[in-house]
Amino acid sequence: MFLENFKDIDEFIDAFYGTFNSKNEEEDQRSLEEIQRYTIPKQISTNNKEINVVGIDLGTTRCCAAVNRKNGIQTVALENTGERLLPSYVAFDEKHIKCGQIVVYRLRNYSEASVFDIKRIIGRRFENLKVDESWTFEVCNDDGKIFIKTEGFNGDILKMTPEDISAELLKYIKHKTEEFQGQKLFEAVITVPAAFDEAQRKATIEAANLAGWETVQLLPEPVAAAFAYFIDRPIPENSTLLLFDLGGGTLDVCIFKISNGELNIISRSGDPNLGGRDFDSILINYFKEKLKNNYEIILSKSKQFKLMQICQEAKETLTVTNEYL
Repeated sequence: MFLENFKDIDEFIDAFYGTFNSKNEEEDQRSLEEIQRYTIPKQISTNNKEINVVGIDLGTTRCCAAVNRKNGIQTVALENTGERLLPSYVAFDEKHIKCGQIVVYRLRNYSEASVFDIKRIIGRRFENLKVDESWTFEVCNDDGKIFIKTEGFNGDILKMTPEDISAELLKYIKHKTEEFQGQKLFEAVITVPAAFDEAQRKATIEAANLAGWETVQLLPEPVAAAFAYFIDRPIPENSTLLLFDLGGGTLDVCIFKISNGELNIISRSGDPNLGGRDFDSILINYFKEKLKNNYEIILSKSKQFKLMQICQEAKETLTVTNEYL
């Protein structure tokens, strides 16, 4: 029972309040089979040393990871500076591949060796891909399969799959979490958009396997958001919730029913090409036009990346400020 199956807004509202009845029995049966159930965790903190699973939010723009410790669940400092959020950027200009904020800082000078937004590409066919004009890498079509071309160490041209690049991020996260825990880790739970299709989900698992994660479970991002929301709040029994999850690169909208401590997804939809990155693009294009029309300034390629960073910082600052212009 997906959003696009409803004829009009009235049917959508009926579904939200549980009064919608489909006339198609086969569709009803498929809808029942499509319902996904998740038990809402009642105890987050545990002293069980046997739990060595890493929770990973593999975001379009940033990643984070959490592990079990004696004093409860803790997020891992993935950046060498101690920051827990790792920008989802990978650079290949040196012998040792780099990930994170250092790639963002060096983007102006090493853009041709840098890759980002890989979550928007992984698992897709070329004909279904929306190419972003800010991408510094070349997206190639090989009989519908996507390959990424970028500059490597000593100027070599690298041709990689999106899974290869995503694996570099996951490999880096694995190294940092193992360093934090002081032991090898092989099991991960990775969040993915609810709108991800089967090919995108399989590609994410493949990337994780390439990175050395042997056991991988995928968790829909709206479900993870709901779990986080109810950590310190009472769980409303026999209720229906609408969850709107707008991330860095994707939008998920889900209708949940909660009963007997279980969270049931009864309808889901979204847009895999709508997120914070699109707000960045709007700001960038706005200021590029302003500079061109008002001051006759046409930005060079390196200056455009500087503008991108400034626009991202402005957006994030306005997101958390209590003052409005």
